[in-house]
Formats: sequence, C-alpha cells, structure tokens
Amino acid sequence: MKTVPYNLFTAAFLSKVSEFDLPAMGDLERNETVDGYMKRAIADFRKNCKYDFSTTADDVLRRFDVEVPDEDIDELVQIVSEGMLVQWMKPAVYRQELMENILTTRDFSAYSPAELLHRVREAYDLAQRDFVQMVREYSFNHGDLTELHL
Repeated sequence: MKTVPYNLFTAAFLSKVSEFDLPAMGDLERNETVDGYMKRAIADFRKNCKYDFSTTADDVLRRFDVEVPDEDIDELVQIVSEGMLVQWMKPAVYRQELMENILTTRDFSAYSPAELLHRVREAYDLAQRDFVQMVREYSFNHGDLTELHL
C-alpha cells in the first residue's frame, strides 16, 4: 500500500510561515507541534476529503496508510497546509483578543502594538477564508452530485 508521509504536509506548511522558532526547534519538538496543526486541519477537512487521513495516521512512522493518486496529492497538501496555517495563527488571535480587552480605544493607533494585533487578526481571517474556499472548491470538484436530493 502506498503511503503519504507527514513530511509532505509539514514542508508545505513551513514554506508558508516565516516564524523563526518552528524551523529552529529540534525535529522532535517541531514535529509534535506541526503534527498537531496537521491533525486539526485534517479534522476540519475530513467531511469533504475523499481520502481517509483521520483513521489511517501512523504517528510512529509519521505517515498515512492511504493510497492517493499522484494527481491528487498536490491539491490535498495545499488544502491541509492552509488549514495548518489557520491552526498556527489561532493562538496569536486569542492573545490579540485578550490584549484588546486590556487596551483602550486610544491605544489603537497606526504604530501601536494594538495595530499589529489587529493585522494579525486580519491575516487569520484571510487564511481562514482561503482554507474554507479551498475546501469548498475541492468538494465541488470531487463531490458526488448524484447523492444530492434534487
């Protein structure tokens, strides 16, 4: 059986982030962190994906025991890595929301830390919107319309 290695998703995700602490982590620590993002992204994509990445994961060998044709793998990697990006940004957004509760309206100026937090929220919203759109397009392109009750 052909397997899909975790590293396909990890490499695509790491190419999307410029965070220095992820690549600088040790392999084991980085893998644990990034694999968590990957599993949460797969859970969000599970209902629409025609391949079972949820129950075929092998954490010891860091692969999925599922056969995926070569022509589908790039699209799946793009979707899951975009979902991983959303998962990676979530903690920053939560920190931002807590910070907004502390800061006053006057603190939100063009050069304040609050403005940076606002931009983080915008980036998260954009990544979330992109991920949802990718899942929708995948579902539309690969879904079975005969199951619809029209």
